[in-house]
Amino acid sequence: MEKAVNTLRVLAAEAISNANSGHSGIALGAAPLMYAIYKNMNFDPTDGAWFNRDRFVMSAGHGSALLYATLKCFGVKDIDLKTFRKFGSEMTGHPELNDKLCVDCSTGPLGQGIAMAVGIALAEAKLNSLYKSAVDHYTYCLVGDGCLMEGASYEACSLAGLWKLGKLIVIYDCNQVTLDGTRASADAEDTAKRFESMDWNVIDVKRGLNDAKAVDEAIQCAKGNPRPTLIIAHTSIGYGSKNVGSNKAHGSVLTVEEIADLKKKWGISASAFEVDPDVVKHFKELSVKKIGSARKWKPTPALQDFLKSRKLTCKTKGLVNARDIGHEMLNQLATQSPKIWGGSADVASSTKMFVDGDNKDGSSKNIAYGVREFAMAAISNGLALHGYTPFCSTFFGFSDYCKPAMRITALMDLPVTYIFTHDGLGNPPDGPTHQATEHIVAMRLVPNIKLYRPSSESETALAFESVFNKGKPACIVLARGDLNKEQPQNTENPRINMLSTGSEVALCIRAQKILRDKGINANVQSIPCLDEFDASDIEKKIPVLGVELGNGTSFWALFGKNNLHGDVLSFDNFGKCGKDADVLKWLGFTPENIANKAIDILK
Repeated sequence: MEKAVNTLRVLAAEAISNANSGHSGIALGAAPLMYAIYKNMNFDPTDGAWFNRDRFVMSAGHGSALLYATLKCFGVKDIDLKTFRKFGSEMTGHPELNDKLCVDCSTGPLGQGIAMAVGIALAEAKLNSLYKSAVDHYTYCLVGDGCLMEGASYEACSLAGLWKLGKLIVIYDCNQVTLDGTRASADAEDTAKRFESMDWNVIDVKRGLNDAKAVDEAIQCAKGNPRPTLIIAHTSIGYGSKNVGSNKAHGSVLTVEEIADLKKKWGISASAFEVDPDVVKHFKELSVKKIGSARKWKPTPALQDFLKSRKLTCKTKGLVNARDIGHEMLNQLATQSPKIWGGSADVASSTKMFVDGDNKDGSSKNIAYGVREFAMAAISNGLALHGYTPFCSTFFGFSDYCKPAMRITALMDLPVTYIFTHDGLGNPPDGPTHQATEHIVAMRLVPNIKLYRPSSESETALAFESVFNKGKPACIVLARGDLNKEQPQNTENPRINMLSTGSEVALCIRAQKILRDKGINANVQSIPCLDEFDASDIEKKIPVLGVELGNGTSFWALFGKNNLHGDVLSFDNFGKCGKDADVLKWLGFTPENIANKAIDILK
């Protein structure tokens, strides 16, 4: 066991040295933990997508070199440590997700990994309650001091204790060192008491530093406990190196000579990136058992039904209120797909993003996250990693609390749908804190996540239908109040085009009538998703007025991209508190002012 652990250390150090980039501190210190985790894990090194495998989340994702070294030793064929962190290689610095390499999840932003592990474990618990032994596995997660300092870990772990996720086993690489110094310089918390207070099973491995056998035994003790388990494993960052126990070890790169000295000290004779025959034999014996277990597993017909893809449809019901419409569309889809599951950050009664007829028999379609937006989003990523197409919801003004996890959603291309309400300045009585002025633009700037802002029931139905069928990262933003029932009456020979999104489309339609009474033909076009806007049917010889109740950057970019000319009515500051009509009038978002703006452009 000791030589196997030291081999992991050396392989990781060689990959980092070859790349001249990486984090050898965790690679040298946490190798005993990684060995113990993968020794216990039930997974198939030849099939990274096997559905009933134990999952491993490397929340301390900067230790990816150690993860790759471990996977290589356990027989994952596509691991090439020589290409670690090289351009074009799949051996990236923070691998996030890669079925081909058997990487379930590894995060760059600390704290999000453990939150996603909670989501994966929650998905397993749900699927186990529905499909029994067809889905029955553990979720392991390796965390460091930094992961546990991040607020997302507090939010998610509190829920894990509440939900009694007994198959979640978190191993804490407790080396008491952070990037800038000692943990004590910034954190005096008693981690064990913290997790005990959240109803976790806590095992403190106090038998000595760097003890793989002790961690192995702790994992065995954790299995079968009805509560999630935190194993506090004491390690030495940079074990074996000149910077052992120091923050200098964190991002250090060992020289070839230093690695050679370690290999000599640890009795390793293999050349660079190779493994001694006795260690190869040891890992192969472990892997053969894992592969045999995986080959025996068969999905039940019920689970196969869960996994199959479906064509989902939405039908309009003649509704007007945006939140009522969203509620109806979500419920229609949830009855068609068992994969749709989610919840709100304690505002379901307001956003109306919940599924009717909730049951307590394991078939519940709703998750009560409490006031935990960040954890809600990160846990949703975990659900998506385990086969669900989750939704989560809060007010759009609070989307900033979700944003870090939304970026990971987009980066990992996960089918998570974020449903926000109270769009733009559409919540005047609560004042500027609840008003999303810059949020629409900010969300549109995130790569690989499409934002939909429908203006009517039919557009909302199409947005929900499109998003859940595509299975891609998406954001649906709904108004607080009513949407328009009137459709734009476009005319021949228009003198101006009015482009808009969301509830402002109704204002443009009313402005269109005012202009018509003045003898001015104008066209109105709703753009639910700017990423899908097709400007081919826009007459570019006539001017355009863009109207959006928020920052105007998106529309100016749209103008430049499509060679349009004109002006934009937007709002680029914080809002005001008051009645809707008063605030909208102060901002200039009235049919009369929109019409006057169009006339000014024509002049």
